[in-house]
Amino acid sequence: MILRLRLRCRGAVQGVGFRPTVHRLATEAGLSGKVWNDPGGASIEIEGEEPAVRAFARNLPLSMPPLARLDQLDTEEIPPTGDTIFEVVRSQQGRPTSAGVPPDAAICSACRRELKDQSDRRFGHAFITCTDCGPRYSLVHSLPYDRPRTSMGCFPLCPPCLSEYTDPADRRFHAEPVCCPECGPRLWLADSEGTELAQDAEAIDQTAKALNDGLVIAIKGLGGFQLACRADLADAVDRLRKCKRRPSKPFAVMVADSAAAHRLVRLGDADETLLKSPRCPILLAPRQQDDGVSDNVAPGMEDLGIVLPTTPLHLLLFNHLGDHPLVMTSGNASDEPICKGNREATDRLGAIADLFLIHDRDIVRRVDDSVARSSATPIVAAGVSPAVAVPSGPFLVRRARGWVPEPLFMPEATPEPVLAVGAHLQVTAAIASGNQTVLTPHIGDLDTDEARTFLREAIEHLEDLMEVRPEILVADAHPDYPSRWLAEELAERRSGRLIEVQHHLAHAASVLAEHGRFPDTGESALVMAMDGTGWGPAHSAWGGEWLIVRGDLSWQRAGQLEPMTLVGGEAAVREPWRIAVAAVASSGTATVLKSTPMAQTIGLERIETMAQLANGHSWPLATGAGRLFEACGALLGLATVNTFEGEAAILLEAHAVNVQAPEPWEEVQIQQGSTILPSVALLTAAARRTAAGEPTERVAAGFHATFCRLAGSITTQIIETHGPPTTVAATGGCLVNRLLRQGLPKHISTPLFLPTRLPPGDGGLAFGQAVLAATCLARGCDPTVLLAPEASTD
Repeated sequence: MILRLRLRCRGAVQGVGFRPTVHRLATEAGLSGKVWNDPGGASIEIEGEEPAVRAFARNLPLSMPPLARLDQLDTEEIPPTGDTIFEVVRSQQGRPTSAGVPPDAAICSACRRELKDQSDRRFGHAFITCTDCGPRYSLVHSLPYDRPRTSMGCFPLCPPCLSEYTDPADRRFHAEPVCCPECGPRLWLADSEGTELAQDAEAIDQTAKALNDGLVIAIKGLGGFQLACRADLADAVDRLRKCKRRPSKPFAVMVADSAAAHRLVRLGDADETLLKSPRCPILLAPRQQDDGVSDNVAPGMEDLGIVLPTTPLHLLLFNHLGDHPLVMTSGNASDEPICKGNREATDRLGAIADLFLIHDRDIVRRVDDSVARSSATPIVAAGVSPAVAVPSGPFLVRRARGWVPEPLFMPEATPEPVLAVGAHLQVTAAIASGNQTVLTPHIGDLDTDEARTFLREAIEHLEDLMEVRPEILVADAHPDYPSRWLAEELAERRSGRLIEVQHHLAHAASVLAEHGRFPDTGESALVMAMDGTGWGPAHSAWGGEWLIVRGDLSWQRAGQLEPMTLVGGEAAVREPWRIAVAAVASSGTATVLKSTPMAQTIGLERIETMAQLANGHSWPLATGAGRLFEACGALLGLATVNTFEGEAAILLEAHAVNVQAPEPWEEVQIQQGSTILPSVALLTAAARRTAAGEPTERVAAGFHATFCRLAGSITTQIIETHGPPTTVAATGGCLVNRLLRQGLPKHISTPLFLPTRLPPGDGGLAFGQAVLAATCLARGCDPTVLLAPEASTD
């Protein structure tokens, strides 16, 4: 019996070798029909003897090319047509149902081999690519994803490349960025005035020599420019820091291969797999001793950010540099978006970079590097056996190149498109359409006009790609966030509707939806939301909360950290020593501060003045867990002032990691039946132990261990009081901390879900906002429920 099936394929099926794979599978099976790209993904019509056709449909999901992802496969029988061949036909136009273009991908092993093969016509070609690798999202203008709709459309293919491009059996069939030295982009080296100094291979040779001489080079990467210098040359690193206005925030380091990475950091199997994958993020991993990298690359940090070459241009540079590591950081000054255009780069980076290695393939969309963190740690909690497996494997800290615009799935399909704009720090925006949400690349903090312009640009690009203009706008409840102002403006311009979402509720929704655990009707979830600061009800500052979230979208604050005094308001966020002084002074033990490392940095007079100010004014209060860890970092003299977000807390973790099996402090306890974590008592205990001469490393480790025990006790108390939830999770920026991710599950007797595919911090917030608004619309809930809890301990 002859059977013809139509298969509608949804997911990452354009520009990833999907159609050649289908063509190969069909011809090998002796089947006829056709395959084509359509606005929703790709469609197949397959005809032949029924057993062979059925087998084709079963095997297709198991035979996908490396970059492809099949999210949905719908099959229907249609009348046979009598076709005798299988062919790839022209793409169909129309409105896309999602951002179906795949993420940018690091160079694949096949292209690496050709790049080094002197007999290959693409030997040494800085733009070598195929269907399994290379730029995708960063160069596409619109869908369907075909060459004329990318920035490669202006490079006519030479006959050999055209033959590969049109041959379904070839690895480069419809690889839209395909080219060769005869028909591809041009590479050159220029000075800061834009004057051309060298081309092609000579440009790469001179760039390598300049790096070896200690110069800073701006290099055009996949989604924007990067700034590079030798990571083992202290003077070069110091000069880059000064010119980039980045006094202490760590730099990423690029190395030639995984063997070089192992010499610099400790990698588990899952870490190495991710590092070598097409996603190829920057991976934060524990440093090896004597790694040979300048101390100023990651001052005071236990981790080093490692990345492997993502482009053929990077590999060609390492052919000259050998094992010398490179600082490879985003091409911008601090608090600005990454540069993408050649003239933009020379204008904005001229005071930072000595030379520019550039080309004429346009970057359409800015996409910064993604950042993941290894879960590897030597810490083993003494005397505590985890009730469940401790989460392991790397997790995302920043979601951009390699992941964007890969969609995330919603608990329920949204009745109409939704645009969520995030908060203020680590911003991403998100568009929900149907049962999927697509996030923009990492935008960053919205402190500058340039960053706010980038947010608008990223939203407009995503709307153009998905061909939607959402009239439902979702924003954080904080009235002074520029992201909220943008949402208000768009809602007014589009005659739309603004939905406000409380900050930590959005965090909770993000981690629950990521794991497919968002509560249905009649279910509930308990989520620990631990970050620095978020706008709470009645203008309060939250940041250490236990939230119960129910299927009807009602929610409750069931536990919290004890509020701490922010002496000076926002100044206390930048200068966490103020919080430490105020907390310890409020316990009546301010004299112990004189014997802490903080006193050596701040001075006794300033500490005494701050203690008096703390008691004599009505300052804002905050429950932020991030503020608590920063205050302890300041107390131990690790960073009394934050030069970047969370610096004191990051250094506190780094200070603690080499202490084996730290014991929680018995002198810090939770009152019977209470669900308030005693922040002041915890800080005071740290001050007393430090003043008594306990090594600061042991104090830092004990502080983490005690916090985890206290948090576990509160979680247990809430479950006993309110009944067992369907899901228990933890999220927020503090869950970037490896010790918390490992320590918290050991004190909770149920599986603890943590963010993995989304950043724990505000980079994942827009997804949670979109989930809540869409679910609210789908379930017919009053959206004001998303703004304030049903009941509060506040």
